[in-house]
Amino acid sequence: MIIQGRTVRQDLRETVDVCVIGSGAGGAVAAKELAQAGLSVAVLEAGENHDPTTFSRYTPEMLLRLFWDGGMRTTHDGSVLISQGRHVGGSTVHNLCYTVRTPDPILERWEAEFGTQDLSPSDLSPSLDRVEATLGVNQIREAQVNRLNQIIRRGCHAMGWRGLVQRHNRAACPDCSADCVLGCPVSQPGIGKQSMAVSYIPQALEAGARLYTDCLTEGIVAENGRVVGATARFRSGDMLLPEQAKPKPSSSENSAGKRGRETYRLTVRSSAVVLAAGAINSPQLWLSSRLPDPGKQVGRNLHLHPAIFIGGIFDEEVDAYQGIPQSFYVDHFLDLARNPDSGYILMPAFGPMPLVAASMPSFGRAHRDLMRSYRNAAGVLVLLHDQSPGRVKVNRRGNPVIRYRLNRTDKASLVEGLIHGAQLLFAAGAKQVTLPYTRGGVLKSESDLEVIRQRGVVENEILIASSHPQGTLRMGSDSRRTVVDSYGSAHTVDGLFVADASLFPTSIGVPPMLTIAAMADRIARRMAANWPP
Repeated sequence: MIIQGRTVRQDLRETVDVCVIGSGAGGAVAAKELAQAGLSVAVLEAGENHDPTTFSRYTPEMLLRLFWDGGMRTTHDGSVLISQGRHVGGSTVHNLCYTVRTPDPILERWEAEFGTQDLSPSDLSPSLDRVEATLGVNQIREAQVNRLNQIIRRGCHAMGWRGLVQRHNRAACPDCSADCVLGCPVSQPGIGKQSMAVSYIPQALEAGARLYTDCLTEGIVAENGRVVGATARFRSGDMLLPEQAKPKPSSSENSAGKRGRETYRLTVRSSAVVLAAGAINSPQLWLSSRLPDPGKQVGRNLHLHPAIFIGGIFDEEVDAYQGIPQSFYVDHFLDLARNPDSGYILMPAFGPMPLVAASMPSFGRAHRDLMRSYRNAAGVLVLLHDQSPGRVKVNRRGNPVIRYRLNRTDKASLVEGLIHGAQLLFAAGAKQVTLPYTRGGVLKSESDLEVIRQRGVVENEILIASSHPQGTLRMGSDSRRTVVDSYGSAHTVDGLFVADASLFPTSIGVPPMLTIAAMADRIARRMAANWPP
């Protein structure tokens, strides 16, 4: 059953076995597994339940509909733009479907450094298998590799690097040339992008879970060291807008006793809470709820997979917006067996014209001239396996404050990645290469590559983006260094579990969706097998 928050006209109360906060890669899987185990489940989702057929190609509209803060969430200094989904299905609705298994060296590192248990590659494999089967993960066929990905592969092979066509959670894709990053308009079971919204969530509902949408969780309630539920408020239309876009209230609305719009609340009583709101909002909820944090680890150890776009302008028409956006990537520089602590991926990158425009350098006529080559452009994203530890805190209003600064090692790795990305594009036949510096940033030939090393990576002088926040409630055996154990159970609060990317002890280095879902699968199954908590 789905209860749409914007239609609610009274305060509501709910009593269930488990309250799941978030419906993305972690929350949806946990809800389905727990409901199918016979437990009563309520899922609280801050965003809407969108009908995919209503997804448009109008970028401003879709940013407001699909992303936290209208796609404008950033670190505290504005240096990193962070994309996070806010709707049923979470970021799986707008991501580009890479389904990459957790690298063995990462799992081995977690065991060696953080004492994780039952998380060897063979231990995690059954959960990965189940998730892949539910999402219909399959190998991208050669006929589905579009011009953009063919060009990136051409450059990769010309450089003699390692790269592969990847697997996707995408079924019977009709090659509609829609802007996949703004949601799949044909998504449904067995067709198009198999997000959590069309796979796990329907199965959770069929098993009896109740889904509350437009429902912003405000606190986790604990009594005597044990969670007893959560509190939330239903969001009106204005509440769904980013803060800067909300209309100012009239004087009458501000006056005592004259609220312009009623706020209705949901109170959930439960024996357990699964926190799966993402690596920004999960620690925010923990902190704003004033739950125990004796080791002062909640919100720390944030990793972002910071990424920088490199554009290539070709004589040939690329029409990179047509077909599946990402099917191939270069992992030549991510040698986790040799160095599990660093490296980067080069992956194809493109999108709607407004997003590409934001990734092009300069202003005015110079920028206009570059955008006139939109149909001849191809892009590469340098996605960094970062070491830099960030932090999520909360301000006086309880909103998240994201602090993150790249350390010297990560900046050097990004510079190297930018140089290699530019080399790849030139090797593929680009006549010029662009980097998203605020001024300048156009390279005419490989002889200009030294400019990248000279300018480096300086915050707020080059556009840095992130779609993979992780690590703010990390798991491990030592409660002084970690927040939850290897099955997501909080060290300091009974009945509280974490089932999203927050629990990663380090950066994972690869697209994280499949790992998040597999972690949620094993956590939920463990909860059900050991019920009550």
